[in-house]
Amino acid sequence: AQHGKQEVRKELSLIAIAHRGTFVHQSSQASPSHMIAGIIKGLRSRRPAVFSIYTPCPVEHGLSDEWAPHAAKLALESRAFPLLTYDPDGGRALADCLDLMGNPAVDDRWPTYELEHVDDEGETQRMELPLTIADWAATETRFKKHFSPMRNGDEEAEILFHEYLDLPVDERGDRKPFVYTIDDQRKLAKLAVSPEIAELAEERLLFWSQLRELGGLDVADTEADLEAEFSQREAQLRSEYEARIAELQGQYPRVIARRLAEGLLRGGGDRTVADLLATAEATPGLEPIGLDGLFVDGKPAAAPAAVAQTAAPTVAPAPAAAVEPEEEEEEGLVIEPSIETLRCTSCNECTDLNAKMFAYDENKQAYIKDPRAGKFAELVMAAERCPADIIHPGTPLNSKEKDLDKWIARAAPYN
Repeated sequence: AQHGKQEVRKELSLIAIAHRGTFVHQSSQASPSHMIAGIIKGLRSRRPAVFSIYTPCPVEHGLSDEWAPHAAKLALESRAFPLLTYDPDGGRALADCLDLMGNPAVDDRWPTYELEHVDDEGETQRMELPLTIADWAATETRFKKHFSPMRNGDEEAEILFHEYLDLPVDERGDRKPFVYTIDDQRKLAKLAVSPEIAELAEERLLFWSQLRELGGLDVADTEADLEAEFSQREAQLRSEYEARIAELQGQYPRVIARRLAEGLLRGGGDRTVADLLATAEATPGLEPIGLDGLFVDGKPAAAPAAVAQTAAPTVAPAPAAAVEPEEEEEEGLVIEPSIETLRCTSCNECTDLNAKMFAYDENKQAYIKDPRAGKFAELVMAAERCPADIIHPGTPLNSKEKDLDKWIARAAPYN
């Protein structure tokens, strides 16, 4: 802000993308594999190329000399500086050209992490929290004036920073946002966060949301929501249809029994059941039906439309789309992803990519925590980045992911 005027930060990557024919790679020293792969691809393309690499300056940012790689990692995870690659040759649609893979927890607002601390009894405790812009900014001296120790006596007004951002602006009032930090004894402390950092967080979240929209990720989410809504509606219609059929099946025998009784009374006592059935076959609305035990000459008979109309409205058959295919036959053999955990070198490549999908065990060796917590593409990228070559992506668990043929081909050398 200058002279009271606030201006939204200009993004070099978006300015370059606006030229449409330029290869753009925005990366960070926090992800060497993403950085190098994009630079090589950009240099090989027969187009102008723009590279924007985030490398924190210890002097300018107020960091110790050895802290720069960690500061870059925090900037990436907090959405302060997201990764992206724009390849004009990726396709005709903008979403085909813009790739956001490599960002941690790409489907989430914020990545989450586990904060370990010691309570008043000396016991180790853990809590899971999102990693926000405030958590990143609190580690750099240049933002020091925007943080202060939380005063005692403000407990009712205190609110975690990410929860504060979730509130509508007109409901924030006198609430005091804070982030947790750890003191020298590994005990929890609270840092109050200034309104300026909240504005920075909202601006960065807006940029992240815009990138997701340009990259087609929000469209994919909408498609998934529509499919879920369709499945729910389909199940509801199927339930209603089956309930109606059961009701009709209960009504038909009573209708037929009553018609037969009326026929017996009208026909006199000298007529046999066979005579009555023969008469029924020739009478409109009394054609024999085969519903749950109704048979003619020991064989099921067809249900007449006329009887159905006298009992209840006609029920249309379920649409063909409502028939659910057998997943095992359609999907074929599924190979679950795996990691040779005992050979893990604790390089952080996979856990940095998706901490919900990959995690460390008590020996700080990686394993697959939840194979469905991310995309198949992330499994393949993790396998490609792993220096020990121990990650095996398996086969896709979601057949509707984008560009599966490409990712399956890339996964083949690692399975």
